[in-house]
Amino acid sequence: MTSLVESAIASKLLNAAVRLFAHKGYPATSTREIVEAAGVTKPMLYYYFQSKEGLLAAAIGHFLDEFYERLRQVVAEPLPAYRQLVEVVWTHLDFCQQHKPFARLFYALYFGPDDQKGLVDLQKYTQGGHELLMQVVAQATAAGSVLPGCEDDMVMTLHGMINIWVMAALNDEAELNYELAERIVENMLRGFHKP
Repeated sequence: MTSLVESAIASKLLNAAVRLFAHKGYPATSTREIVEAAGVTKPMLYYYFQSKEGLLAAAIGHFLDEFYERLRQVVAEPLPAYRQLVEVVWTHLDFCQQHKPFARLFYALYFGPDDQKGLVDLQKYTQGGHELLMQVVAQATAAGSVLPGCEDDMVMTLHGMINIWVMAALNDEAELNYELAERIVENMLRGFHKP
């Protein structure tokens, strides 16, 4: 997908499609609207992506490839367990903040009506992120920051916290910042009970 996006036309189409899909919904967005917003002709959409469905799949793949590359870089950094967890959470929050239309589209597809779930195999795309998060939590467990046997629960809870905060930010109910990433990890590790 990277070589496709190096084309200015393909990049314009991807960005216009993501903005429109996020704003209007995938079914309600026409190919005519996409090409007009991108300032290109309809044959260009078909040349690069073959169809509206192909454009959606390419957009999901493009943005998630970029996200997972950033996440892999963070996971590869030799950091203490707490800092590693914070950086991973911040990478999620920061990426969604920088790419709000994509985040809105992703959540709409992920949590949307069943007839839209078959448009793109999101499980295929999300598996890599889940594995990277599992890797970081396993490292935190080995460092003594997470109780052994709780790794799956920790990963699911982190996913949940990240998703809730991103959705709140998409609705202008919260601000995503580094301090929030620290607070999420701190609360996860210490809990909410009074000592």
